[in-house]
Amino acid sequence: MMDSHELAETLTGLASRLNNLMVDTTGSISRECSDLEDTLTGQAMAAIARDLDHTTSQYLSAVNALNEAALEADAAAASLDRTARSIEAVAKVVKLAGQASMLAAKVLA
Repeated sequence: MMDSHELAETLTGLASRLNNLMVDTTGSISRECSDLEDTLTGQAMAAIARDLDHTTSQYLSAVNALNEAALEADAAAASLDRTARSIEAVAKVVKLAGQASMLAAKVLA
């Protein structure tokens, strides 16, 4: 069951995963992970400070997108040691995390 804190928790969880990916990658992917981590952390703080309606479809969509991005981040992190396609996996996470962050921004607007 979803509650009004779930958005903040999923934002924080995804930010943490992006921090790990930032450390484990280099170049532009690492910088993008860092930028998204900063954005997600700021959104988490905003979500904590606000009384959000967790019953809206917009809220549910944002949380679901964040959860999907977190699962992909976990898969990307696991693949960094096993595959030459790891940069592609991290790039997918960056894309999904960016999209999820935009959905969260709409909830926070």
